[in-house]
Amino acid sequence: MLGFGRPNRLLRSPDEVIDAIAETNVAFAAIDALVSNDGRAGLAIDAHGGVLAIRLRGTRAIAQALPWTALRQTVEGIVVEGDRRFGTVTLIGITALDVRRLGQPEYAPDLEPKSEHSPEHSPEHFGA
Repeated sequence: MLGFGRPNRLLRSPDEVIDAIAETNVAFAAIDALVSNDGRAGLAIDAHGGVLAIRLRGTRAIAQALPWTALRQTVEGIVVEGDRRFGTVTLIGITALDVRRLGQPEYAPDLEPKSEHSPEHSPEHFGA
């Protein structure tokens, strides 16, 4: 079967972006990812702050590790400029703030804010 008439594949979650990276020939241990609003591309980060872009061509995933300077903000989203094989892709609806949050711990609403009466604010803590 040649694949004619098959629907195009879409990425729907950060987990699907990370799974798609595993299908490529790029060795990259992603810890977090973003998905373009159109589901055709994503961006991932590793524990060392490296960044990788992934895009879909039909049902096939293509990935490339890139320097941070290959990303730029536009009105439509983040534009990623890869090499000739990867090309240029826009992460529709993704902002610079979304990219900055990559790899950051989730907000923990169950943690209580520190008060001035907490041990960290006691005179003993400051050596008084």
